[in-house]
Amino acid sequence: MRRCITLVNKIKDAVNFILKSDGKRVKIIVALGLVAIILIAFSSLFQSNDNSKNTKGEEVSFDYSQYSEQTEKKLTDIVSSIDGVGECEVMITFEYSNENIYATDSENKNDENYQSNKDEYVLYDSQNGEKALLIKEKYPTVQGVSVVCSGGDNVEVREAVINTVTSLFNISANRVSVSKIKSKG
Repeated sequence: MRRCITLVNKIKDAVNFILKSDGKRVKIIVALGLVAIILIAFSSLFQSNDNSKNTKGEEVSFDYSQYSEQTEKKLTDIVSSIDGVGECEVMITFEYSNENIYATDSENKNDENYQSNKDEYVLYDSQNGEKALLIKEKYPTVQGVSVVCSGGDNVEVREAVINTVTSLFNISANRVSVSKIKSKG
């Protein structure tokens, strides 16, 4: 804060000095120079804020449990909106957590008696140093779904739930289990 006050005082002193001098052209040029310096100072303040947001965005990593919970919640909302389902609980199992595919540079050397293969990740400069170039991020694939609901004993409800789940996750019907929820009481 003191630096800002000192800077403002220096600017005021410079402006007062310029105003006391006689040359109008000099005054205009110096005034425009001061305005340019002030604009550059403000723009650098705003740039640093934007860069910190980008850095935070790059550092965000995949959270398996959060992805799993969100997917289960969305499926629970969809399934419970089917007529006759009633109260509903859902559990989803995934084949793997997630997979990142990075760009690689391959080099193959073949001599008469020697063969070598060399793969290296393609790197780029980021604000936190060099990073591997991410080509594709694969989210977990659904392996199976279990739905327990009030209407789980009704054949029509069971079929509607199975059709919904198999359509959403592109899995076969034998990977979906629908059961009646245990009555509380």
